Amino acid sequence: MIYFIPNVFAQKGKSEIAIGYGYYSVYTLVNGTPYGVSSGTPSITYRYYLSGNVTIGLGVGTENISNWGTFTTFAPEVTFAYMDTWQENVRVKLYGAASYGITIFQNNNLRTDQADNSGVWAYGFQATPIGVRVGRQVAAFLELGVGYKGLFHGGIAIRFPQRPTHNHGRE
Repeated sequence: MIYFIPNVFAQKGKSEIAIGYGYYSVYTLVNGTPYGVSSGTPSITYRYYLSGNVTIGLGVGTENISNWGTFTTFAPEVTFAYMDTWQENVRVKLYGAASYGITIFQNNNLRTDQADNSGVWAYGFQATPIGVRVGRQVAAFLELGVGYKGLFHGGIAIRFPQRPTHNHGRE
């Protein structure tokens, strides 16, 4: 048990940027939108490590459904790693994530007899029970979930080193 204690706080204070792309968002699925009319969901997420297993952050994703509109979501996010291991000098982490925020809608398909719903917002979410991250400072990830990022979401994450603290002689 003592072996695992240092690992819990090993990443504390580090942060990362994750750039991803997802398919089959909740907007596509709920409305039965054909796959060919969706742009998919590019996203960017900033994460801060509270510990080696827990991060908090903010995700932003956007999807353009050509026969409907554009959905842009801003959502605070929390992740929790439930397995973190080294295999053949490669770090493999299994995690889950949850986010909940707002989605802003921009209508793409205006007709003269239609009201413009642009700027209307609603709640957006992403629930990801299964995420796999392979790598350490630079890592690839794949996620299975439901929400604004899509059923299938993957990409690359780049972790930044912890910033040194300077007290300049003051305590």
